[in-house]
Amino acid sequence: MKAVEGYFKSPRRLQGVQTTLIRQIFERALPGSINFGLGEPDLPTPDFLRREAARIALEEQNGYTSHAGLLALREKVADVYSYLNLTPNHVCITVGSQEAMTATFLAVIEDGDEVLIPNPSFPAYENCVRLAGGVPVFYRMPKEDGFVFDLEEFKSKITPKTKAAVIISPSNPTGRVLTENDLKEIANVLDGTGIYLISDEIYADLYFTDRKPPSASMFYDRTLIVSGLSKSLSMTGWRVGWLASSQLEVVKAALVVHGFLTVCTSTISQKAALLAWSEEAERAKKEARETYKKRGEFLTNLIEEELGIKCTKPEGAFYTMADVRDLGDDLEIAEKFLQNRVITVPGIAFGSEAKGFLRISFCNDYEQMREGVRRMKEVLNAL
Repeated sequence: MKAVEGYFKSPRRLQGVQTTLIRQIFERALPGSINFGLGEPDLPTPDFLRREAARIALEEQNGYTSHAGLLALREKVADVYSYLNLTPNHVCITVGSQEAMTATFLAVIEDGDEVLIPNPSFPAYENCVRLAGGVPVFYRMPKEDGFVFDLEEFKSKITPKTKAAVIISPSNPTGRVLTENDLKEIANVLDGTGIYLISDEIYADLYFTDRKPPSASMFYDRTLIVSGLSKSLSMTGWRVGWLASSQLEVVKAALVVHGFLTVCTSTISQKAALLAWSEEAERAKKEARETYKKRGEFLTNLIEEELGIKCTKPEGAFYTMADVRDLGDDLEIAEKFLQNRVITVPGIAFGSEAKGFLRISFCNDYEQMREGVRRMKEVLNAL
């Protein structure tokens, strides 16, 4: 039988899964664009980490590590959650937090299982659930209340088919933080249900509140923690993330998936990451928090004063949500900004609850932020 040239039908698990709107917009950006779009730190990776990685590459053998990662690195991650009394076997080092998230979904979700996802939230959650054969179910973080957690809304989405729920704090895209009371309420609702709580804590060290936001794992024992070093230490390209949990069998299952996906995380990155909890690293994290907090205040004030657009006040991460509902469709406005060499992300990319908003990142220096707002003003004046 002769093969049909050019014919391909994607398997069911890939149907409806596509590149995020965030990336689609970024890939079409004109040269010289101001990037208010991607959530990538613009601060350089700290020198001590770069020097250590260079030394390791030059002086050491860097073959495979175990699938789970360097023992010493898993010990350091386990220590982050000392209240859980984790062993290194409760930790899997992954290729960034994205792989940790994907492996976790593949490990726990079966066909038809429902997974609760915040609306708005990072679009990878929905796609990863679909890849695992699950059904995304969205609970609103109401825009009329500033995108805060709504317990009754969360409770209303739980059914006998619910297998897991996702939370993120600080949030991408809203910059909001779940309070200790929020997390306790979530734990009380989930207690006895057998539902896994997947807690995305990739922005946990980038907070602007008086103290570091608590981890959901402090209140609910079936929490699966996904995190990494990409945001707090500007190590996006180094790809060091992890899954950590007291749920040992889940970690073991995710480790099997991880092993076949990647074998192991970069050995050089893992070895250098051993310094990520040093005094130098803690200073770098603190400086990053202070820098992004000042930038966030500057940019939100500038947008409100120059453009008359109200913005959310970020409590962490490096995003604000700009309310453009009075100006028109968020996708159309983002497109107009894009043509004037300013990258923003329409809220609809993160879910229906964010429609009418733009997610704007403040991973830029002050001169770039001023220029970006100036270009946005040109567009709005022409409307």
